[in-house]
Amino acid sequence: MSEFTQTQLDTLTAAISQGVTRVEYDGKTVTYGSIPEMLRLRDRMIRDVAARGDGIRPPLARPSVFIRR
Repeated sequence: MSEFTQTQLDTLTAAISQGVTRVEYDGKTVTYGSIPEMLRLRDRMIRDVAARGDGIRPPLARPSVFIRR
């Protein structure tokens, strides 16, 4: 499993929020094929960082909705 850093995660998240598929980090440039590809990688990064206990919780695969009746 890759060891992603919080900085890499933050950089990718910022690119996604700006709607760009080209990311520059640490003197390197990566061009992704699509935003959905970037979202999948971001989720993987979140899980990796969370597995090390860095304080980030992984996203819910199926968020629950409770309706009070």
